[in-house]
Amino acid sequence: MTEINRIANLFFTVIFAVEMVLKIYGFGCKKYVADNFNNFDAFIVIMSYVELVVPQDESGEGGGGLGMLRAFRLLRIFKIIKSWESLKVLLSTVFDSLQAITNLGVLIVLFLFIFALLCKQFFSAKLLDDGGEESRYSFGDTFTALITMFIILTGENWNEVMILVISNKKSFAPAYLFISMMLLGNFMLLNLFLAILLKSISDIGEEEDDAEQEQANNEEEENEN
Repeated sequence: MTEINRIANLFFTVIFAVEMVLKIYGFGCKKYVADNFNNFDAFIVIMSYVELVVPQDESGEGGGGLGMLRAFRLLRIFKIIKSWESLKVLLSTVFDSLQAITNLGVLIVLFLFIFALLCKQFFSAKLLDDGGEESRYSFGDTFTALITMFIILTGENWNEVMILVISNKKSFAPAYLFISMMLLGNFMLLNLFLAILLKSISDIGEEEDDAEQEQANNEEEENEN
């Protein structure tokens, strides 16, 4: 399998290099570098050849930064973006929504910090599981409380943490706080992220429809004239 991977890597490296040379010959250097995708392709080709010339050890695995250079192979998959229009539109939408997503990210961080401090204030004691051992979930310090809050926000075993706190506190009152965290954090804040992307995609679709309608109207006017 290692030999097959080596041959496949060499084959695609040569193919991409030939593609780069043909583009430079056809477009010219100035027009070639004007396209960011061409610069991206050239970067992948250069890194692939750097990987080939880096000396390997006796095992053939190589040392130093060879593993990091091999990671650049994964970037080749992004070459399909240039010919996959729908994927290009989707990525463009994500990048255009970065400002709104950044604001939402700041809000999520504030949410995590506030509720982490609340849980640290009320549940700072060690949480013991059914076997009497200390649980991996804890609100003993701010850093650990933030990690535990992040786990809860993702919905991963949040009910387990809630039951653990209820068992240690011998009270059902913590359930109200945990349910509030899930309602506000998971069901509202995280879904806002999807809403922002969907709105951006909808706006792009409306712009395309308006452009097509305007083009159709211009063609009708030209035909009438």
